[in-house]
Amino acid sequence: MDEKQKWIMLTYKPPKAKTSAAKVALWRKLKKLGVYQVQDSVCVLPFSEKNMEDFQWISAEVIEIGGEASVWSIKSLSPETERELRDYFINQTNIQYQKMMIDCAEITDEKELRKLWTLFHRIKAQDYLKSPLSVEVKAVFENRMEELSNMEIKK
Repeated sequence: MDEKQKWIMLTYKPPKAKTSAAKVALWRKLKKLGVYQVQDSVCVLPFSEKNMEDFQWISAEVIEIGGEASVWSIKSLSPETERELRDYFINQTNIQYQKMMIDCAEITDEKELRKLWTLFHRIKAQDYLKSPLSVEVKAVFENRMEELSNMEIKK
């Protein structure tokens, strides 16, 4: 790796007096983003303007309810940490892509395939490091759509 990947780190401390509903909402937002949880209240995403904006919004929400939060632009200090972070983000999307290819092969209805296509775009939004599997998944979808269309014509 010639140049180290830039990362964004969010550190936060929700207020103790607040209900768990606020903590659950925060957890759901972070889960939806697909963050790498370094430890409790510390998470990382690959740098992008969108991810920076998402972390800044979350940080502002935590502060607004009386907690503490900050967003940091960072670079990994060691090749091992860099590899661990990259592997995490690639593996998390690859697992979803692999399952999607299996699900796609089993679908027998165009409407269900379109629902899965919508899910594909949600996963692709979390594919921060551009897994090569996304191209394969797209090809599997296109082939399956053509197969289903041909089956409809024969009916």
